[in-house]
Amino acid sequence: MTSIVASSLNTIKTKCLEGELEPEKCAKALMASADAVYSPLKPIDSGLGEARRVASMLAAIIANAFLIRFLEERGEEPLKDVLEALKNIREEDLSNEVKKILQDAQVAIEPASASEPRESLYKDIDEYVNPPQPSIPRRRRQPRRPDPRQRLRRLIRDLGRRDPILAKAVARALREWGLSGF
Repeated sequence: MTSIVASSLNTIKTKCLEGELEPEKCAKALMASADAVYSPLKPIDSGLGEARRVASMLAAIIANAFLIRFLEERGEEPLKDVLEALKNIREEDLSNEVKKILQDAQVAIEPASASEPRESLYKDIDEYVNPPQPSIPRRRRQPRRPDPRQRLRRLIRDLGRRDPILAKAVARALREWGLSGF
């Protein structure tokens, strides 16, 4: 699983953070990474949803890592274009992109897709761009944007409760990718 997360992060780095930004390619890399983290869990997905929950956590970790690096390097304005492209490809079949990620991770499994990890990735990016409105508007003030670093810390902690070894390995992969202090 860790090699798939690292491979997903590297694919996102090449498609979204290096060179000229093409929102469609970046969005495809993000959605393909959500499918890639679910692919090894598909054979053991028993219908209770535990595999999809773990894949959703990993997809949210990837989304927040992407947000942190993207905002540092490119700023907020291009993120809206990426979100728009993500909205357009939410139901698209991305098995070729997923295969590339899995090959880079040196994992020989069939690509699989599930809506939960895709929605988790999309929701985290959408909540940053369009922060949720408070349910009871007491005062007129701007809604607070979620902090991707704080969310990343919480996700790693939650993953550590389910699988401590995987959480440590994912945290190490995030540090190798260039994130620290989460």
